[in-house]
Formats: sequence, C-alpha cells, structure tokens
Amino acid sequence: MTPEEKFIFDLDGYLVVKNVLSCAEVDALNALADEAWPGEYDENNMRRTSCVSRWGPASQALLDHPNALPYMVELLGPKVRIDHDYCIFMQKGGKAGRLHGGQTMQGGVPGDHWYKYHDGMIRNGLTVFTYCLTHAGPGDGGFGCIPGSHKSNFTVDIPAEVRCYERPAHYVRQVEAEAGDLIIFTEALVHGTMEWTAAHERRALLYKYSPGHSSWASTYYDADDYPGATEQQKRMLAPPSVGNRPDTVGTGA
Repeated sequence: MTPEEKFIFDLDGYLVVKNVLSCAEVDALNALADEAWPGEYDENNMRRTSCVSRWGPASQALLDHPNALPYMVELLGPKVRIDHDYCIFMQKGGKAGRLHGGQTMQGGVPGDHWYKYHDGMIRNGLTVFTYCLTHAGPGDGGFGCIPGSHKSNFTVDIPAEVRCYERPAHYVRQVEAEAGDLIIFTEALVHGTMEWTAAHERRALLYKYSPGHSSWASTYYDADDYPGATEQQKRMLAPPSVGNRPDTVGTGA
C-alpha cells in the first residue's frame, strides 16, 4: 500500500482501489455468474448467495488475486485467511441492509470487528474485499458507510432512523466505484447497503478475510471443493489456527 492509501484507510475505514480487475476479468466473472447462478430476484429486488468462490476458475482466482493480495497482507498480516464469501445483486429499487458494524455496537463487539494501529502497522479483524462487476455512480446506491466510524466510541448512539435510511444524515456516504474496482473496508466500520436506484443491475462479489488465528464464520472451507487450488490458496482456505500456522504468502504460491 502507498503512504496515501494507508492514510485514506486509517482516516475513512475503507479504500477504493481502481482497476484491480481488467475488462476481460469483469466480463468473464459476469458470464460465470449468469451461468453458475441465474437466480431469481426476491420481493426486495435483491438476490444473494454464498460461496461464489466455488462457481469456477474465474471466481476461485479472486481468493488471492495478485492485485488484491498485497492489501490483504498489509491489513491483516502475513497469515491472512479467507473467512467466507458471497455476492449481492440488486435491481432498481432494491433494498437490503441497514447500517451496521462498528466496534462499539449495543450488546458488545460483534465477533471479529476491530481496527488497530501501532508503530506504523495497521491490523484488522474481519475485512471485506468487494469486487465491483458493475459501476455505482453518484446517487446510484449500493455500498454505504459512515467514514471514520471504525474509530468512533459512540456508534451505539447512531439514531435508528439514520441506520435505516429513513432520515438523511451528512455523515453517511454512498461510495462510488466503477466496474473492475475493489472496495476494501474493515467490519469495524459502520456500513450497509443503500437502496439501488440505477437502471442497470448492481453486481458485487464480497470476499471476507480474517487474521490467521480467528474466524467470524461458524463453518470453514474445504480445499477439496476447489479443483486445482494452488498451495497458497490452500493455506488461505485453511481453518484458523495459532502457533505454527504458515504464512499465506510463501514458497509454492
């Protein structure tokens, strides 16, 4: 990560990395989605399914995409592991999640949601890498958040009507991105899915990572479900462990 990228992530709790996927990769992933999961939309004009990494080689390659992997290691450490993955597809008028997350939610910290900085090093708990397969322009909706809330001590006091988008608030931001961009954010950030207002479909693939010693999901991956997985991908798919867990990046990648 560049010094400016570290500054932005520390400031806002998220980062948009431009052109992580090529046009050819975006086209291949969209075609794979159409083939592997032609799901029906629900009454909220939204559809979602898990384990998109098992759709095929193109989605499996996102586990450790070379343009994203350096950010994973920088933000979660060298033993980073994949925790779970899914997609969010939306049509115009689609509505989904309220604002949630943060380190100080009512009732305690939810799972592995934390952000720390010490002596020049950033570390996170559960962290999301969202591959955008379509663009989200100004006012289109999609990923929204409260920038800087990953370090706030008062997120429990966010009004319910703001969390549910019933009252606009100047501190809530819709994040703009283009097809091929990668949105990275810590789950310590208060975030959610805003109503999709664009005429075109929203398509986002969310791959969520944890430090090597921890897990948010209650189930783990089975490397046997990933034909031809590299040694590096197998290390990333492994359950959490401490002690002698090998680094994600290493010989045989």
